[in-house]
Amino acid sequence: MPGRPFEIEISNFELIEACWGSVVADQVVGHIQTRLRHIGLGYEQQGARHRFRITSDIRTGGPVEWDRLADLSYRLTIEPIAIASTTGTPATALHAVMTWYRDDPPRYRGPRDIQRDHGERWFAIYKSDMQIVAHAFRCAADGRMIPHWQPVCDFRDPSRVLYHEGLVRFGQDGEALTPAIIFPALERTGMATTFDWLMVRRVLEELRADPAATLGVNISASSAHLNGWWRGILAELAIRPDIASRLVVEITETEPIVHIRETIAFAQQVRAIGATVALDDFGAGYTSIRQLMDLVPALVKIDGLFLQRAVRAIQPCHSLPHLIGLIRELGGTVIIEGVETPEMADLAFVSGALWQQGYHYGSPGPVRTGRSGGQELSHVAMRAAG
Repeated sequence: MPGRPFEIEISNFELIEACWGSVVADQVVGHIQTRLRHIGLGYEQQGARHRFRITSDIRTGGPVEWDRLADLSYRLTIEPIAIASTTGTPATALHAVMTWYRDDPPRYRGPRDIQRDHGERWFAIYKSDMQIVAHAFRCAADGRMIPHWQPVCDFRDPSRVLYHEGLVRFGQDGEALTPAIIFPALERTGMATTFDWLMVRRVLEELRADPAATLGVNISASSAHLNGWWRGILAELAIRPDIASRLVVEITETEPIVHIRETIAFAQQVRAIGATVALDDFGAGYTSIRQLMDLVPALVKIDGLFLQRAVRAIQPCHSLPHLIGLIRELGGTVIIEGVETPEMADLAFVSGALWQQGYHYGSPGPVRTGRSGGQELSHVAMRAAG
């Protein structure tokens, strides 16, 4: 980004205008103008009204340092903008998805993408998704986004935990905002990388607070690059190896890795500061064997679907041992997901998966259980690097 003009834009502006009209679109522009002034940034608008060129630091009158702008787009994106008074619909809100103009790789979807994927239903789907996302971020702001932890356990001694994966639950008991609802909405609205930013910060807070914890955080493929907020976090972790060595970054396969070179560079930097790279849901998503070889993850988490098919009574699938063997040949340590019964645990183990995760070992909960395997994790990472 340094060397380019500091131009930030409302990347979903056309979608906002199409769904809610020009009055709401003007309200969103006014909100961003107010927020930029509030945080002390001078700006100009030239041509497109949804684009802002950052010109100065209002407090000093001088130029703005890039370090101060690195996470600006995410700080603006995360704020719900209430539009109930404008639309007449109670509790309605939306988000201005802010990105650096002409940034690469792109991290948002446009009207043509939405229409291509959903046809005539795109209008209703986008409006519904935006309300889901806005509610989720309100939960986060109100302290109602609760981290839950699920252990990755040693089959031979389930009290021995490699690390705890950070999951999230929203709202109070009885609310319908489940991960199965929120995460697709985040992807479709272009908000996944902003949510990842929020979750990474939360997991790092947990690592600082608990020196015995070894924790994993899931990020989407759209967040696995160095063009945004990760640079600052990696710089911080570089001087805190005690924290970095206890962090597992899981790249999930819910969407394709479009910019593989940027993702490879990201994985290299994560390893360089001493953290561990994992590839999540392998086999059920988009990642190919070639990409697995390029990313060199220390941990590969095989989707539980393979285990479910292996234990079914009618026409069981026998590919699980071969898949585990291939991953081990490529240098990765295997974790099998979706282990729900003792039968599944036994089959996963005889197929070659020592490390296992699933409801057989405990439901995700707000309290972490088991003995941390931080030292074992370091050995796993070193084996992968070597």
